[in-house]
Amino acid sequence: MRNLACTFNVNGIPRRVFLKKIAKERKFRVTVEGVQMEYSLTEEDTIQPVNEGRLPDNALLPHIEWMIRHYFNNTKQLI
Repeated sequence: MRNLACTFNVNGIPRRVFLKKIAKERKFRVTVEGVQMEYSLTEEDTIQPVNEGRLPDNALLPHIEWMIRHYFNNTKQLI
């Protein structure tokens, strides 16, 4: 499993985002302010939420997608 942590300023407020790659799956676990969400990569290389939880701030979603695409740039071979 690969772990990443970044801090993003969203509306002037620093938000710390933790990203964990789930081993042998095309899934990622994201933790923001104690809220955990799971995202998966579809066969079309799009990022979709697995569960129906909500992020503390929806403006974090582009940052999370950037983290996944930037650090896991060869997403087709993640299986």
